[in-house]
Amino acid sequence: MKIAITGARGTVGREVVKHCAKEGHQTVQINRSEQEYDGTPNSEMRTADAATDYDATVAAFKGCDAVIHLAALPNPLGKPDWQVHQNNVNSAFNGLRAAAELGIKRVAYASSVNAIGLAYSQQLLRLPYFPIDEDYPTSPSDSYALAKLEAETAARAFPHWFPGMKIACLRIHEVESRPAVLQEHRENWHDAGVKQLWGWVNPEATARACLLGVTSADRFEGCQVFNIVAPDTTLEAASADLAARYYPDTELRGDWSTNRAFWTSEKAERLLGWTHHEKE
Repeated sequence: MKIAITGARGTVGREVVKHCAKEGHQTVQINRSEQEYDGTPNSEMRTADAATDYDATVAAFKGCDAVIHLAALPNPLGKPDWQVHQNNVNSAFNGLRAAAELGIKRVAYASSVNAIGLAYSQQLLRLPYFPIDEDYPTSPSDSYALAKLEAETAARAFPHWFPGMKIACLRIHEVESRPAVLQEHRENWHDAGVKQLWGWVNPEATARACLLGVTSADRFEGCQVFNIVAPDTTLEAASADLAARYYPDTELRGDWSTNRAFWTSEKAERLLGWTHHEKE
């Protein structure tokens, strides 16, 4: 399969390119500025900014069988809200529309766990139940979360607009090793730990999910949202104790005596065949 990967030189993009090559796929690495060829086998470099140049995005996708759409501003910190929202919504829509124009049926879009309104929330978090699934109520109160949720809404429209499209919206948590995320949680306990529910996802596991989002498209219909989160928290403490202290009004469904994650990725396992087996 020949796969277009936007944001290919970003943190996640590099892992995705490497994993796709390892699995024997051709890749087209797309970045908003010109990049030198990095030596990846069966890969080529193209330039397009999906947020601002639709025609260039179409040209960059030509000849590809699938798209893994990663390009976006990764957070709203230090940026005006209008810029975060405009960039991320436009990038998502243009990438999806460009794929549709070319008849590309398989797209994996990098959404975020923050689509429900978490890390950058301007309001007190009120979470009705754990674990968080893909049908969870959404209440964004920041530009980044709102943009991700709007992008998912757009993605849901495309299979109706262009029948036969399969779109996997991957709600990815913080992509880094467990020790690195744990360190961040310790240094910024409330905003990085409590508000993000001590979650993480290994880079290699994230890359596998992105590829499965397009290679496993025959296993689901239309547009589907998937949580992509490690099955445990960064802490050793029982999740029941964390919930009791920081989210006492949240209903706990199931056994929470271990350090299990506050998300469930069961849907990704069932429909994509994805599991997070990395321990760190």
